[in-house]
Amino acid sequence: MYIGYDMDKITPNVGVQMEGYTPRYSDSIHDDLFESVLYIENKFKLLFISLDIVAVPGFRADRIKRLISEGYDIDSSQIIIAAIHTHSGPTVTDLLIDNPQIDSNYWQLITNKIIKSVAKAINNIKEVSATMSSSRVNHLAYGNRNISDAPFNDEIIELKFWNNGQIVNALLSIATHPTVMNVNNRALTSDLIGQIRQNYKKKTGITPIIFLADCGDTSTRFTRKESTFGEVKRIADLVINSLNPEDSTSKELVDMNVKEVKYDCYYDPITSTTANELWYRIKSDYEQDNSKKGILDTYKHIRYYGHTHFTTSAYIYDFPELRIVTYPGELVYALGRKIREVDSKKTVLITLANDYRGYSVDKNEFGKYFESYNSVFLKGMADEFVDKICQQIKN
Repeated sequence: MYIGYDMDKITPNVGVQMEGYTPRYSDSIHDDLFESVLYIENKFKLLFISLDIVAVPGFRADRIKRLISEGYDIDSSQIIIAAIHTHSGPTVTDLLIDNPQIDSNYWQLITNKIIKSVAKAINNIKEVSATMSSSRVNHLAYGNRNISDAPFNDEIIELKFWNNGQIVNALLSIATHPTVMNVNNRALTSDLIGQIRQNYKKKTGITPIIFLADCGDTSTRFTRKESTFGEVKRIADLVINSLNPEDSTSKELVDMNVKEVKYDCYYDPITSTTANELWYRIKSDYEQDNSKKGILDTYKHIRYYGHTHFTTSAYIYDFPELRIVTYPGELVYALGRKIREVDSKKTVLITLANDYRGYSVDKNEFGKYFESYNSVFLKGMADEFVDKICQQIKN
């Protein structure tokens, strides 16, 4: 097996509109934003791309994939493009805020940097072996963000690549919102994921590529003491110190089987009975409690600006000893667990991948917390999508 890796800066100019909370404008750079590329070649080709932005719209991912597919003979289904979901990066979508100020030149910069990194990764491959380790994060780092003692995915998965006994790269899957810095922050930053990358490099000498797992209802809400960069470092230290290198097994990434699972969403939020019931309930709640204005404004965006007519896809990559599943949004723990525990094979979830459709909340919890109102999926739709994924895995 062979791998190649490259990364490059995609830090925008100071002054750009920031996306992730309410719109505001950056006034400085705390740390650079990056794109990272990991290329794996065996009897197959598989390309991982991680971006230090809040989300990747599907049509943007498609455009990048077309260029890569034509230039490097990699099928688009074997290219994974995912965001680390920093809330302190530039505005890059029209999925989260009204009238966003999206710089098309910035997307061109991202595209150009990715294409160059893909070329470097492919042209500098090394023969490697792979191991996988699983660790449990210190619960002081992050947890369920709606109920402090509720369950969450506390697993950190490391897929490590070795050459002559030396680690040459790693892929990490971490299941939390990477948000320590809040809406008052105006400094561009990759936040918690960027700090975890830096800490991992200090520990191992290599910079990992990092993806998010089922993080829809997981964050540092109850564990962070403040929203400062010192606190970002403290929590990143807890995460890195949780890693258990002893719990490691060899993995043979030989044959790969790829399945695409499509989901069609088509409803008009103005005429849909279900959407209207939700809308009128939110309005009623706001009339009784003005502190719920944030929820009202969030769902107002979905109602009047949200994309509710689309087809999106998840992908299943089955190897003999492990499985990778991508998902185009933010999965809550209950739905992520269904995918991860559908059978006994170790499953690595990569969410916010190839598209972004907001939160995916299970029907049992739908309507209880904020995530339900920042989702284009109505009650039961996310369950239906996840059930389709699980059925394809079983097949």
